[in-house]
Amino acid sequence: MPAPVSVEHPVPAIELFSYNGCPFAQRTHMVLLEKALDFELVEIDLRNRPDWFREISPHGKVPVLRHEGRVVHESAVINEYLDEAFPAHPLMPADAYGRAMARIWMLHCEARFLPALRELMAARDRPGALPPAREKLGEAMRFMEREGLRRAGDGPYWLGATPSLVDFHYLPFFERFAVYEELAGAEWPVDCSRLRAWYEAVGQRPSFLATRHTLDFHLSLQFRMDQRRAAASAPAAGQG
Repeated sequence: MPAPVSVEHPVPAIELFSYNGCPFAQRTHMVLLEKALDFELVEIDLRNRPDWFREISPHGKVPVLRHEGRVVHESAVINEYLDEAFPAHPLMPADAYGRAMARIWMLHCEARFLPALRELMAARDRPGALPPAREKLGEAMRFMEREGLRRAGDGPYWLGATPSLVDFHYLPFFERFAVYEELAGAEWPVDCSRLRAWYEAVGQRPSFLATRHTLDFHLSLQFRMDQRRAAASAPAAGQG
């Protein structure tokens, strides 16, 4: 009688290592869905990272993509890699100038928009710092409205008629805008109507609907983050 054959589960070609509440991981999750790729989603507990995760993520961060055994990290880099490695359903413009514009606006997100959001949230305990932080965020959004969306044509997406990596680069942070409103008094500038129309349009993408969370989820996550920061900054017992 022949010996039983051991059946091994095949390693998926694409794995996304993620954390459910991470906006950067959400970027890549949406791009994988937009490109209709088969992948395995591996959730990582960032408060109790498994030892093996350090081997594929030197900084212990998500997202991390593993494709055919090769590892790529940093959400913006991962998403461009996916768009180049899987040309179907392209999410970058076909021409060099269009790709340059996409990268400029993704850079604006990292260099202007996200720092303004972080500054606003950090100012919550310093009432005098809140008004200038709100104004800084408002100006970053007005710049996006004036120099980005209004110059892109009729839309409905950031670069025009079709979605691009730019849309999914910003989208997780606009999902969380209600958190910034509730906790730090963020305001959507009244003259950013094109930006609001963009969010309403891109917010209907199936990839976003499949990955979004409720306001209560985000508030609870922010509350736990605030608790951990407070505990980490508190003086140790018996000191001071």
